[in-house]
Amino acid sequence: MPPKTSKRRRLFAGLAILIIVIVIGAGFALSGLADFDLEGRTTRLVEFDDHGNRLSGTLILPDGTTAGTAPIVLLIHGDGPQDRFSNDGYLPLINSLLDGGIGVYSWDKAGVADSTGNWLDQSMNDRANEAMSAFAALRNLDGNENRKIGFLGFSQAGWVIPDIANRLPDAAFHILIGAAVNWQRQGTYYMRTRLEALGTRPDEIAMRIETAHNMDDRIFGPDSTYQDYLAIPHDQEVMAQDRYEFVKRNIGSDATGSLETVTSPLLALWGEDDLNVDPAHNAAIYRKLALPNNPLNRVITLPDATHGLLRAGLFNYQLADQMPDIVKLAFVVMGRHAYAPGAMDHIITWIRQVTQTPSPAQ
Repeated sequence: MPPKTSKRRRLFAGLAILIIVIVIGAGFALSGLADFDLEGRTTRLVEFDDHGNRLSGTLILPDGTTAGTAPIVLLIHGDGPQDRFSNDGYLPLINSLLDGGIGVYSWDKAGVADSTGNWLDQSMNDRANEAMSAFAALRNLDGNENRKIGFLGFSQAGWVIPDIANRLPDAAFHILIGAAVNWQRQGTYYMRTRLEALGTRPDEIAMRIETAHNMDDRIFGPDSTYQDYLAIPHDQEVMAQDRYEFVKRNIGSDATGSLETVTSPLLALWGEDDLNVDPAHNAAIYRKLALPNNPLNRVITLPDATHGLLRAGLFNYQLADQMPDIVKLAFVVMGRHAYAPGAMDHIITWIRQVTQTPSPAQ
Protein backbone atom coordinates (compact mmCIF):
# COMPACT_ATOMS: atom_id res chain seq x y z
CA MET A 1 0.00 0.00 0.00
CA PRO A 2 2.69 2.60 0.84
CA PRO A 3 4.40 2.20 -2.59
CA LYS A 4 1.07 2.95 -4.34
CA THR A 5 0.56 6.03 -2.17
CA SER A 6 4.07 7.22 -2.99
CA LYS A 7 3.46 6.66 -6.69
CA ARG A 8 0.19 8.57 -6.50
CA ARG A 9 1.89 11.47 -4.75
CA ARG A 10 4.58 11.64 -7.42
CA LEU A 11 1.89 11.62 -10.10
CA PHE A 12 -0.03 14.42 -8.39
CA ALA A 13 3.18 16.39 -7.90
CA GLY A 14 4.05 16.00 -11.57
CA LEU A 15 0.58 17.09 -12.64
CA ALA A 16 0.75 20.09 -10.29
CA ILE A 17 4.08 21.17 -11.78
CA LEU A 18 2.72 20.75 -15.31
CA ILE A 19 -0.35 22.84 -14.45
CA ILE A 20 1.85 25.55 -12.92
CA VAL A 21 4.07 25.62 -16.03
CA ILE A 22 1.01 25.85 -18.30
CA VAL A 23 -0.53 28.64 -16.20
CA ILE A 24 2.72 30.61 -16.12
CA GLY A 25 3.22 30.08 -19.86
CA ALA A 26 -0.33 31.17 -20.61
CA GLY A 27 0.09 34.24 -18.43
CA PHE A 28 3.34 35.11 -20.20
CA ALA A 29 1.68 34.69 -23.61
CA LEU A 30 -1.30 36.83 -22.60
CA SER A 31 1.09 39.49 -21.30
CA GLY A 32 2.88 39.53 -24.65
CA LEU A 33 -0.37 39.69 -26.61
CA ALA A 34 -1.53 42.60 -24.44
CA ASP A 35 1.50 44.56 -25.66
CA PHE A 36 -0.07 44.60 -29.14
CA ASP A 37 -3.30 46.17 -27.91
CA LEU A 38 -4.00 49.89 -27.44
CA GLU A 39 -7.57 49.36 -26.23
CA GLY A 40 -8.26 51.55 -23.23
CA ARG A 41 -5.40 53.91 -24.07
CA THR A 42 -6.03 57.63 -24.61
CA THR A 43 -5.57 58.16 -28.36
CA ARG A 44 -6.10 61.12 -30.64
CA LEU A 45 -5.90 61.52 -34.42
CA VAL A 46 -3.41 64.27 -35.29
CA GLU A 47 -2.92 65.28 -38.93
CA PHE A 48 -0.56 67.86 -40.37
CA ASP A 49 0.59 69.25 -43.71
CA ASP A 50 4.09 69.26 -45.14
CA HIS A 51 5.17 70.25 -48.65
CA GLY A 52 1.77 69.53 -50.17
CA ASN A 53 1.28 66.22 -48.36
CA ARG A 54 -1.33 65.50 -45.71
CA LEU A 55 0.20 63.25 -43.05
CA SER A 56 -2.00 61.27 -40.66
CA GLY A 57 -0.90 59.97 -37.28
CA THR A 58 -1.97 58.95 -33.80
CA LEU A 59 -1.05 60.51 -30.47
CA ILE A 60 -1.24 58.13 -27.50
CA LEU A 61 -0.94 59.46 -23.95
CA PRO A 62 -0.14 57.47 -20.80
CA ASP A 63 -2.81 56.59 -18.30
CA GLY A 64 -3.41 58.57 -15.13
CA THR A 65 -3.27 62.15 -13.98
CA THR A 66 0.16 62.82 -15.53
CA ALA A 67 -1.13 62.48 -19.12
CA GLY A 68 -1.41 66.26 -19.42
CA THR A 69 2.25 66.83 -18.60
CA ALA A 70 3.93 63.63 -19.79
CA PRO A 71 6.78 64.00 -22.28
CA ILE A 72 6.00 62.91 -25.83
CA VAL A 73 8.21 60.91 -28.19
CA LEU A 74 7.79 61.34 -31.95
CA LEU A 75 8.76 58.14 -33.78
CA ILE A 76 10.87 58.47 -36.94
CA HIS A 77 10.65 55.40 -39.18
CA GLY A 78 13.51 53.58 -40.80
CA ASP A 79 13.49 52.62 -44.49
CA GLY A 80 10.47 51.24 -46.29
CA PRO A 81 6.72 51.98 -46.64
CA GLN A 82 5.88 52.14 -42.93
CA ASP A 83 2.49 52.92 -41.47
CA ARG A 84 2.21 54.66 -38.10
CA PHE A 85 2.63 51.48 -36.05
CA SER A 86 4.95 49.69 -38.51
CA ASN A 87 2.42 46.93 -39.15
CA ASP A 88 1.92 46.76 -35.34
CA GLY A 89 5.61 46.01 -34.76
CA TYR A 90 5.99 49.23 -32.74
CA LEU A 91 3.20 48.39 -30.30
CA PRO A 92 5.30 46.62 -27.63
CA LEU A 93 7.67 49.61 -27.65
CA ILE A 94 4.78 52.06 -27.53
CA ASN A 95 3.08 50.26 -24.63
CA SER A 96 6.38 50.12 -22.74
CA LEU A 97 6.82 53.88 -23.15
CA LEU A 98 3.22 54.52 -22.10
CA ASP A 99 3.64 52.38 -18.99
CA GLY A 100 6.76 54.41 -18.28
CA GLY A 101 4.71 57.62 -18.28
CA ILE A 102 5.78 58.75 -21.77
CA GLY A 103 3.42 59.68 -24.62
CA VAL A 104 4.00 58.64 -28.23
CA TYR A 105 3.13 60.16 -31.60
CA SER A 106 3.66 58.32 -34.87
CA TRP A 107 2.37 58.91 -38.39
CA ASP A 108 2.02 57.05 -41.67
CA LYS A 109 4.82 57.77 -44.12
CA ALA A 110 3.86 59.82 -47.17
CA GLY A 111 1.78 57.65 -49.50
CA VAL A 112 1.23 54.92 -46.90
CA ALA A 113 -2.19 54.14 -45.35
CA ASP A 114 -3.92 57.49 -44.65
CA SER A 115 -1.09 59.84 -45.66
CA THR A 116 -0.82 61.38 -49.13
CA GLY A 117 2.31 61.76 -51.27
CA ASN A 118 5.20 59.35 -51.84
CA TRP A 119 7.96 58.81 -49.27
CA LEU A 120 10.29 57.77 -52.10
CA ASP A 121 10.21 61.35 -53.41
CA GLN A 122 11.97 62.54 -50.24
CA SER A 123 15.54 63.38 -49.39
CA MET A 124 16.79 62.97 -45.82
CA ASN A 125 16.40 66.73 -45.47
CA ASP A 126 12.78 66.40 -46.60
CA ARG A 127 12.25 63.72 -43.96
CA ALA A 128 13.66 66.09 -41.33
CA ASN A 129 11.36 68.88 -42.52
CA GLU A 130 8.36 66.55 -42.30
CA ALA A 131 9.28 65.52 -38.75
CA MET A 132 9.63 69.17 -37.76
CA SER A 133 6.15 69.83 -39.15
CA ALA A 134 4.86 66.95 -37.01
CA PHE A 135 6.58 68.50 -33.99
CA ALA A 136 4.92 71.86 -34.71
CA ALA A 137 1.51 70.18 -34.99
CA LEU A 138 1.93 68.64 -31.54
CA ARG A 139 3.30 71.83 -30.03
CA ASN A 140 0.24 73.73 -31.28
CA LEU A 141 -2.25 71.40 -29.55
CA ASP A 142 -3.96 72.91 -26.51
CA GLY A 143 -1.96 72.28 -23.35
CA ASN A 144 1.27 71.41 -25.16
CA GLU A 145 2.87 74.86 -25.04
CA ASN A 146 5.42 73.80 -22.41
CA ARG A 147 5.38 70.03 -22.83
CA LYS A 148 8.71 68.25 -23.33
CA ILE A 149 8.67 66.76 -26.84
CA GLY A 150 11.50 64.82 -28.48
CA PHE A 151 12.32 62.27 -31.17
CA LEU A 152 13.10 58.56 -31.31
CA GLY A 153 14.22 57.17 -34.65
CA PHE A 154 15.33 53.90 -36.18
CA SER A 155 18.10 53.09 -38.64
CA GLN A 156 17.64 55.53 -41.54
CA ALA A 157 16.64 58.15 -38.97
CA GLY A 158 20.39 58.44 -38.39
CA TRP A 159 20.42 60.88 -41.31
CA VAL A 160 17.26 62.64 -40.15
CA ILE A 161 17.49 63.27 -36.41
CA PRO A 162 20.97 64.88 -36.33
CA ASP A 163 19.68 67.39 -38.91
CA ILE A 164 16.58 68.08 -36.78
CA ALA A 165 18.71 68.47 -33.65
CA ASN A 166 20.67 71.28 -35.29
CA ARG A 167 17.59 73.12 -36.54
CA LEU A 168 15.01 72.64 -33.79
CA PRO A 169 16.28 73.88 -30.43
CA ASP A 170 12.79 73.45 -28.96
CA ALA A 171 13.13 69.64 -29.10
CA ALA A 172 13.80 68.28 -25.61
CA PHE A 173 15.77 65.17 -26.60
CA HIS A 174 16.80 62.84 -29.43
CA ILE A 175 17.12 59.03 -29.42
CA LEU A 176 18.61 56.92 -32.19
CA ILE A 177 18.44 53.14 -32.52
CA GLY A 178 20.73 51.37 -34.99
CA ALA A 179 21.82 54.57 -36.74
CA ALA A 180 24.47 54.69 -39.47
CA VAL A 181 26.64 57.74 -40.10
CA ASN A 182 27.57 57.18 -43.76
CA TRP A 183 25.07 55.74 -46.27
CA GLN A 184 27.59 54.01 -48.53
CA ARG A 185 29.62 52.52 -45.70
CA GLN A 186 26.40 51.15 -44.20
CA GLY A 187 25.56 49.56 -47.55
CA THR A 188 28.97 47.90 -47.63
CA TYR A 189 28.53 46.47 -44.13
CA TYR A 190 25.05 45.21 -44.98
CA MET A 191 26.34 43.50 -48.12
CA ARG A 192 29.30 41.94 -46.33
CA THR A 193 27.20 40.47 -43.51
CA ARG A 194 24.65 39.14 -46.03
CA LEU A 195 27.37 37.41 -48.07
CA GLU A 196 29.07 36.05 -44.95
CA ALA A 197 25.77 34.51 -43.87
CA LEU A 198 25.58 32.78 -47.26
CA GLY A 199 29.04 31.27 -46.71
CA THR A 200 30.75 33.33 -49.42
CA ARG A 201 34.56 33.19 -49.39
CA PRO A 202 36.32 36.34 -48.04
CA ASP A 203 38.17 36.97 -51.33
CA GLU A 204 34.92 36.76 -53.29
CA ILE A 205 33.21 39.11 -50.81
CA ALA A 206 36.00 41.67 -51.30
CA MET A 207 35.70 41.37 -55.08
CA ARG A 208 31.92 41.73 -55.06
CA ILE A 209 32.05 44.76 -52.76
CA GLU A 210 34.58 46.47 -55.04
CA THR A 211 32.39 45.70 -58.05
CA ALA A 212 29.36 47.13 -56.25
CA HIS A 213 31.23 50.34 -55.38
CA ASN A 214 32.28 50.82 -59.00
CA MET A 215 28.75 50.12 -60.17
CA ASP A 216 27.29 52.62 -57.68
CA ASP A 217 29.59 55.31 -59.06
CA ARG A 218 28.29 54.55 -62.55
CA ILE A 219 24.57 54.24 -61.95
CA PHE A 220 24.05 56.75 -59.13
CA GLY A 221 26.36 59.51 -60.37
CA PRO A 222 24.97 63.04 -60.85
CA ASP A 223 24.43 62.52 -64.60
CA SER A 224 23.18 58.93 -64.38
CA THR A 225 19.62 58.03 -65.33
CA TYR A 226 17.21 55.23 -64.60
CA GLN A 227 17.78 53.99 -68.15
CA ASP A 228 21.51 53.66 -67.36
CA TYR A 229 20.55 51.56 -64.35
CA LEU A 230 18.22 49.32 -66.38
CA ALA A 231 20.95 48.74 -68.96
CA ILE A 232 23.29 46.93 -66.54
CA PRO A 233 23.04 43.21 -65.70
CA HIS A 234 21.07 42.51 -62.50
CA ASP A 235 21.56 39.62 -60.09
CA GLN A 236 18.95 41.01 -57.68
CA GLU A 237 15.43 42.40 -58.02
CA VAL A 238 15.33 45.47 -60.28
CA MET A 239 14.42 48.69 -58.47
CA ALA A 240 11.34 50.63 -59.55
CA GLN A 241 12.15 54.10 -60.84
CA ASP A 242 10.99 55.92 -57.70
CA ARG A 243 13.17 53.65 -55.55
CA TYR A 244 16.13 54.26 -57.86
CA GLU A 245 15.62 58.03 -57.63
CA PHE A 246 15.35 57.77 -53.84
CA VAL A 247 18.70 55.97 -53.59
CA LYS A 248 20.37 58.33 -56.07
CA ARG A 249 19.09 61.34 -54.11
CA ASN A 250 20.33 60.04 -50.75
CA ILE A 251 23.35 57.84 -51.44
CA GLY A 252 25.74 60.61 -50.39
CA SER A 253 24.12 61.05 -46.97
CA ASP A 254 26.58 61.45 -44.11
CA ALA A 255 25.73 62.66 -40.60
CA THR A 256 29.29 63.51 -39.53
CA GLY A 257 28.94 67.28 -39.83
CA SER A 258 25.58 67.36 -38.04
CA LEU A 259 26.83 65.21 -35.15
CA GLU A 260 29.71 67.57 -34.48
CA THR A 261 27.33 70.45 -33.77
CA VAL A 262 24.45 68.71 -31.93
CA THR A 263 24.17 70.19 -28.44
CA SER A 264 20.72 68.99 -27.29
CA PRO A 265 20.49 65.75 -25.25
CA LEU A 266 21.10 62.64 -27.36
CA LEU A 267 20.90 58.92 -26.62
CA ALA A 268 22.30 56.54 -29.25
CA LEU A 269 21.90 52.77 -28.97
CA TRP A 270 23.10 49.84 -31.06
CA GLY A 271 22.72 46.11 -30.73
CA GLU A 272 26.10 44.39 -30.52
CA ASP A 273 24.92 41.77 -33.05
CA ASP A 274 23.48 44.26 -35.57
CA LEU A 275 23.52 42.72 -39.08
CA ASN A 276 22.50 45.94 -40.87
CA VAL A 277 24.70 48.67 -39.39
CA ASP A 278 28.24 48.31 -38.03
CA PRO A 279 27.66 48.93 -34.30
CA ALA A 280 31.29 49.30 -33.23
CA HIS A 281 32.24 51.71 -36.02
CA ASN A 282 29.19 53.96 -35.73
CA ALA A 283 29.14 54.00 -31.92
CA ALA A 284 32.80 55.07 -31.99
CA ILE A 285 31.93 58.04 -34.22
CA TYR A 286 29.10 59.07 -31.91
CA ARG A 287 31.38 58.80 -28.89
CA LYS A 288 33.96 61.00 -30.56
CA LEU A 289 31.69 63.63 -32.12
CA ALA A 290 28.46 63.77 -30.08
CA LEU A 291 29.16 62.41 -26.61
CA PRO A 292 31.20 65.43 -25.41
CA ASN A 293 28.58 67.96 -26.55
CA ASN A 294 26.16 67.53 -23.63
CA PRO A 295 26.61 65.95 -20.18
CA LEU A 296 23.30 64.09 -20.66
CA ASN A 297 24.44 62.38 -23.86
CA ARG A 298 24.80 58.60 -23.81
CA VAL A 299 26.19 56.13 -26.37
CA ILE A 300 25.32 52.50 -25.59
CA THR A 301 26.02 49.19 -27.31
CA LEU A 302 23.79 46.44 -25.92
CA PRO A 303 25.07 42.84 -25.84
CA ASP A 304 23.04 40.08 -27.51
CA ALA A 305 20.86 42.64 -29.30
CA THR A 306 19.83 43.10 -32.94
CA HIS A 307 19.54 46.12 -35.24
CA GLY A 308 16.20 46.92 -33.59
CA LEU A 309 17.42 45.98 -30.06
CA LEU A 310 15.55 42.66 -30.01
CA ARG A 311 17.05 39.51 -28.46
CA ALA A 312 19.68 38.39 -30.96
CA GLY A 313 19.36 34.71 -30.11
CA LEU A 314 15.82 34.70 -31.49
CA PHE A 315 15.32 37.64 -33.80
CA ASN A 316 18.57 38.45 -35.62
CA TYR A 317 17.58 38.86 -39.28
CA GLN A 318 18.45 41.65 -41.70
CA LEU A 319 14.83 42.01 -42.82
CA ALA A 320 11.62 41.28 -40.96
CA ASP A 321 10.25 39.26 -43.87
CA GLN A 322 13.19 36.85 -43.51
CA MET A 323 11.83 35.70 -40.15
CA PRO A 324 10.18 32.26 -40.19
CA ASP A 325 6.56 32.21 -39.06
CA ILE A 326 7.49 30.54 -35.77
CA VAL A 327 9.86 33.45 -34.98
CA LYS A 328 7.17 35.99 -35.82
CA LEU A 329 4.84 34.10 -33.49
CA ALA A 330 7.48 34.23 -30.76
CA PHE A 331 7.63 38.03 -31.15
CA VAL A 332 3.86 38.27 -30.73
CA VAL A 333 3.85 35.99 -27.69
CA MET A 334 6.79 37.75 -26.03
CA GLY A 335 5.72 41.34 -26.71
CA ARG A 336 8.03 43.77 -24.90
CA HIS A 337 10.03 40.82 -23.57
CA ALA A 338 11.30 40.28 -27.12
CA TYR A 339 13.60 43.27 -26.56
CA ALA A 340 17.11 42.61 -25.29
CA PRO A 341 17.45 42.94 -21.50
CA GLY A 342 17.90 46.57 -20.51
CA ALA A 343 16.87 48.07 -23.86
CA MET A 344 13.58 49.59 -22.73
CA ASP A 345 14.97 50.52 -19.31
CA HIS A 346 17.79 52.53 -20.89
CA ILE A 347 15.37 54.48 -23.08
CA ILE A 348 12.66 55.14 -20.48
CA THR A 349 15.04 56.00 -17.64
CA TRP A 350 17.01 58.38 -19.86
CA ILE A 351 13.89 60.22 -21.10
CA ARG A 352 12.71 60.64 -17.50
CA GLN A 353 16.12 61.97 -16.50
CA VAL A 354 16.36 64.44 -19.38
CA THR A 355 12.79 65.70 -18.97
CA GLN A 356 12.85 65.50 -15.16
CA THR A 357 9.76 63.30 -15.22
CA PRO A 358 9.04 61.23 -12.09
CA SER A 359 8.31 57.52 -12.39
CA PRO A 360 4.57 56.81 -12.76
CA ALA A 361 2.80 55.51 -9.67
CA GLN A 362 2.49 51.74 -9.76
